Amino acid sequence: MSPTPRLVGALALAAVIEYYGASSEVPWLFLLASWIAALCAVSLIFALWNRAGLRLHLSVRGASAAPGSPAGDLPTHLMRNAPLPEPIFEGDALSMEIGLDTTGAARGPARLVGFIGSQEISAATGLVPRSGWRQGVELRGLRRGPVDARAWVLESSDFAGLFRSRRANPDAEVALVLPRVTSLAARPQARELEASVAAPRAGSGTEMFGVREYRPGDSLRRIHWRSSARHGELVVREYEPPGIQTLGIFCDPGPANSEVADQVARLAASEAWDCIRNGGRVMLWGPGLTASEPGEARSLWAALEWLARYPTRAAGGQDADPPRVTEAVAVTGGAHPEVVEALEMVRRRGGMVRAWVVGDAGRAQGAIEKFMDLDGPVEHVGTEWPL
Repeated sequence: MSPTPRLVGALALAAVIEYYGASSEVPWLFLLASWIAALCAVSLIFALWNRAGLRLHLSVRGASAAPGSPAGDLPTHLMRNAPLPEPIFEGDALSMEIGLDTTGAARGPARLVGFIGSQEISAATGLVPRSGWRQGVELRGLRRGPVDARAWVLESSDFAGLFRSRRANPDAEVALVLPRVTSLAARPQARELEASVAAPRAGSGTEMFGVREYRPGDSLRRIHWRSSARHGELVVREYEPPGIQTLGIFCDPGPANSEVADQVARLAASEAWDCIRNGGRVMLWGPGLTASEPGEARSLWAALEWLARYPTRAAGGQDADPPRVTEAVAVTGGAHPEVVEALEMVRRRGGMVRAWVVGDAGRAQGAIEKFMDLDGPVEHVGTEWPL
């Protein structure tokens, strides 16, 4: 709580009136000076009361799909399992509601200032009724990734403007913008006539797929003791069922810029969609990034969320080694050594490998040559979407 210049002026006026009252011996001047001082005291009490009862309100009202958004193309049964209140893809518009809630009686005045994403928002009201005060905000052309409400400050005052309060609110994530996704199944792969590797699908049911938490009824022989010690809880090995395709999508851990990162996320999301809709599983991985959870390998929404936060996912979590898969695709802006090595490991086990290289032709040439040495299809694309 801090005083405003009005308080200084009010106290100065009270002092002047008090002085004239003493020199002129006019009794009502003393009364007027006392009224001004009392007004200052009441204003301070009101400002403290007003500050204590106001709370910031932020909520998502809905989203509207932009032209070309995947929201209109994905199957209805898949959309029914989408994140609530509804999925938001890059380019879509987001409808937000900002406002103030009160505890008890109506309060005010108050003012809000802060950022939602990269947009600065300011709103003010003289009265916050008991039911709360709301104002709509429309955000258009959203970029992939978290939409954060940050640096929000709630300013409040008293009815005379003698005191002002500024209270910062903690940052919060209000929405997550998913990468665009489409089917790549109909696209011809570069070099597919020059190099083709026959990849036997897993069918023995003995290939280890990953680990998950222990559940009642799991065999004690499947407990993975080293992982259990590291996680501090029992985890068990999970094996690949016979005949199930497991696609590993190996992403560039350090894309050159945000445009390359967005294109990597779109391509990886599209590869995941083609695999999952055909009954397969998807594992997302990148050197130094937290791999996707094996238990979510059949969920497109889990893959899209992983890619929405790419490449800022924290390191750690599961093992840093690439997952064991029956097929792998690299989606990268360059020939990262660990990504190339991970593809080579899959190829040695008899799996099919291929790659997408994103970026300008000059910088991508070296990466294309390295991936071509793995005898798998390689396709070079720019950063425009759709392809």
